[in-house]
Amino acid sequence: MLPLFLKKNTRSFEQSFYIGKFSVNHTYDIWHNHSELEFLHVLHGSGTRFIGDSIESFSSGDLVLVGSNLPHVWRSDKIYYEGVPEIQAELILTQFTKDFAGKDFFSLPEMISVQELLEDSNQGLQILGETRDIVSGRLVKLVAMEGGEKLLEFIQILYFIAKTKEYRKLSSVGFVDSYQSKGSNRINKVHDFIMNNFMEDITLKEAADIANMNETAFCRYFKSTTLKTFTQFLNEVRIGYACRLLLHEDLNISGIGYECGFKNISYFNRVFKNSLGITPQQYQRKHLVS
Repeated sequence: MLPLFLKKNTRSFEQSFYIGKFSVNHTYDIWHNHSELEFLHVLHGSGTRFIGDSIESFSSGDLVLVGSNLPHVWRSDKIYYEGVPEIQAELILTQFTKDFAGKDFFSLPEMISVQELLEDSNQGLQILGETRDIVSGRLVKLVAMEGGEKLLEFIQILYFIAKTKEYRKLSSVGFVDSYQSKGSNRINKVHDFIMNNFMEDITLKEAADIANMNETAFCRYFKSTTLKTFTQFLNEVRIGYACRLLLHEDLNISGIGYECGFKNISYFNRVFKNSLGITPQQYQRKHLVS
């Protein structure tokens, strides 16, 4: 699968940025990037999101700001691919350029905090706590607004997030710097291959072949680009998926391990605990509401 750089139509004679509310079978599930910044607010849905080198589960209420050219993808849980009309992902998507309000607008003294927010978004930001709840309601209202009221409200939303600073960075600085400096074509192909096949028995040779490299060169390249070994990255994808299954699927621990691509359950338990500090059973007890 070829890597995708997507050009968005965020500006026109009628609008300076784009916002829309959607109900879809599943989230857009191709690893991609674009020059526009993006808010994705999940009103209803669950799955695993990848923001740079951050791999985490998402659920209803998740709100993330993705910076310019930062590769990302939200992949819905398996149930969303089964074609059940009643099961839909509901999203609010907002996309905008850094200069949507004017070339130097965010350089004004009063807007420096927003400029810093946009710079922080280069690593991807998850909006948290009360700020997330307030912004969620404002985004829902923003969808229906028009004209100057719509523009001013969006600027106020950015300003509000910037002032509360109630967010956390997702991707590492090292990944962002490495990704931008080394190019992305090969790593995008490998990422898509992993995303589409992580439940199977993927070998290092298969991944190296996708990148058109020998295994030794591929290992060096993958580590220098992602700051993780191929095995570490693959296991993180599988563990992220396992977290969703532990909360939403009627499977036992062994079944979940096999479903995620682990062929040895002892190894699954060990990798899970090394990643999250607790066992799958402890994770399940901690997060499931009785």
